[in-house]
Amino acid sequence: MNCQEVRKNMPDLLNDGLPADAASKFRDHLLACRPCREEFQELNETWLRLGVLEEEQPGPELRRVFYRRLESYKKELARRQPGAWQQRMARFLPGWPLPAPALRFAAAALIVALGFSAGFFSGAAKKNTSGQLAALNREVDSLKQQVSLSLLSQPSASARLQGLSMTSQLQDPDPALLKTLLTVLDNDPSVSVRLSAVDALYLFADREEVRAAITDSLSRQTSPLVQIALIDLMVALKEKRAAAALKKLLAGNQLIPEVRQRAQSGISQIL
Repeated sequence: MNCQEVRKNMPDLLNDGLPADAASKFRDHLLACRPCREEFQELNETWLRLGVLEEEQPGPELRRVFYRRLESYKKELARRQPGAWQQRMARFLPGWPLPAPALRFAAAALIVALGFSAGFFSGAAKKNTSGQLAALNREVDSLKQQVSLSLLSQPSASARLQGLSMTSQLQDPDPALLKTLLTVLDNDPSVSVRLSAVDALYLFADREEVRAAITDSLSRQTSPLVQIALIDLMVALKEKRAAAALKKLLAGNQLIPEVRQRAQSGISQIL
């Protein structure tokens, strides 16, 4: 696989859309070709940060229509019996053979959309007090965290990448979400997802438990791309305890030259 083919297929690898044999050749090329590896890392970071872009703000008329529909939806929801939501959603999506997991995902997306819109529109109302606004913001943040957790548990790597992107919009993630992010970093089968988890955790690296877990994770990584990303992150954080982890990594005999060089350089920059 040459550089032109690699650059052409980078988006497919980010979405885990390549066959196993092609993905293996792709990663082998990245390890041997520094320009392609750096370009892939930049594309991966851009993919994650796309979720940070602000959405277009709705106009006043749409705001009024939204409130009317939201009130109608809430009244209808109160009359529903347990288990009836799947059948009602099927009415709104005629001809869509959605399995139960897809319905749950659609419901989660609907919840976060309603929560975000309610938070925004309520924030625009001048009659609300600061305490009410704070409560609404906490509720919206909580809904986003729930949807992020749901996405991170999906079998699709693309969905998990979306979940990681959503975490970049959170102000105060709870311990359960942070634990899930660290689990994704250590155990996710997709290298692209683990790389994105490194970027997502950077946003919360001011927490002591996150810094410690990132440092410990280095010894459990087998992908050179993830190893390099973690080394760069620890250098950026000036994490002193990482020096011992890097020395332990260097003691191994299975490092490729690029990782060994990055680890040696990292130690000199940290100490």
